[in-house]
Formats: sequence, C-alpha cells, structure tokens
Amino acid sequence: MIGTYDRLWSKTSLEGVVLRTKEAERGRTAGHRRAVGELRNLLARLYRSFVAWGSLYGDLDREFQREQERSREEVLGLLGQIPGQYLARSMWVEPATRKKIERFIEKSEDLYADFVADIVERGYPRTRAAMAKRVSRELGALRREVNDALDLELAETPQPRWRKRQR
Repeated sequence: MIGTYDRLWSKTSLEGVVLRTKEAERGRTAGHRRAVGELRNLLARLYRSFVAWGSLYGDLDREFQREQERSREEVLGLLGQIPGQYLARSMWVEPATRKKIERFIEKSEDLYADFVADIVERGYPRTRAAMAKRVSRELGALRREVNDALDLELAETPQPRWRKRQR
C-alpha cells in the first residue's frame, strides 16, 4: 500500500495505475543550470590555458623552457579531462549547443597538434606569435559561439525532450 509520504508524490492515472513523481522539473532545472555552469568553466579553463601557452615571453633559459613545458602540459591535461567531464554533462544541453561545444573541443585538439608540430619544427619563440593569433582568431570565435549558446540555454525555459507528433 502507499504510505503517507508516497501519497504526496503519487497520482492515480485514469486507468487506476499509481504514477510516482519526484518534482522532476525542479530537478531538471537545477541539474541543467549546474551542468551548463560546469561546461562553461571547463571550456574557459581550456581557452585560458591555450592563451597562456601562446603568450609566454622570455629568454631561452631553463626557467622559460620549464614554464613553456608546464603550460603545454596543462593544455594537454585539460584536453585529456574534457571527454569524460563533457560526456557526463552533455545530456543536459540541447543538440545545437552540443555540436558547438564538440566543434570547440575538436578545434582545440587540432590546434594543440599543430602547435606542438610547429614548436618541434621551428621552436617556441618563432611559433609563439602565430599561436597567439590563431588561438585568438580561431578558438576565440568558437568560444564566443559556445558562450552565446550556453547563455541561451540558461535563458530559455527547458523544453520537453520528446518530439511532438505532427498531424
């Protein structure tokens, strides 16, 4: 039998079946907001790491090389973390936003590979200016797109995830 507590969260359908509800709308909204905020922070950290890596200035001494290597490892570490953290939160955002985020991640991976190859070939001091420009131009534009999409996610009221039947 249904207890007193369960009665508060239960409804009886027309067929007499007991349906349980758990304030799904409130939970979805809180989870949605939290996931959007976490995605925004994760992608911002990645972008800032790229900017830091591409804007180091200094002589070619050991300390500068260690700092450059630390910045590169930070970008690589974030690129390694993102798939696991993004996947768990991607279910909370709309498909169009997901595509923009995935484009940002793919572009980040491509830029990382390009920058590492350029640094190996030409050295960091010669690659630095091109890195800073490409990060700003290519990744910066995608970052703004993602932020706009995430802002829109938070501004809109959540829509049901099922499709309405067309007549």
